Amino acid sequence: MKPYRLLRRAELELEDARQFYRAESPDLGDRFLDEFESVMERLGHFPESSPRLSRRLRVARLSLFPFNVIYQIKPDFILVVAVGHQSRKPGYWRGRT
Repeated sequence: MKPYRLLRRAELELEDARQFYRAESPDLGDRFLDEFESVMERLGHFPESSPRLSRRLRVARLSLFPFNVIYQIKPDFILVVAVGHQSRKPGYWRGRT
């Protein structure tokens, strides 16, 4: 299984989303993080299972929350480039890789 790493900006996006949902309900913030971890575990086993966005980037969708995980497959790990809301401006993260 490939481990994952987050770019600092992606880490901040993940934490912002968790805090947003936690403000709605403490349990909801934890459920958001659990779903993110579940997606990352799947990608660790099957990194090429999600559709391509470009030659290097892929997108995985969370199923219970309207968020996408934009990632790049590196030789030894998965690099999370963005954790973005699906209604956010498309491609806002493009300059990060």
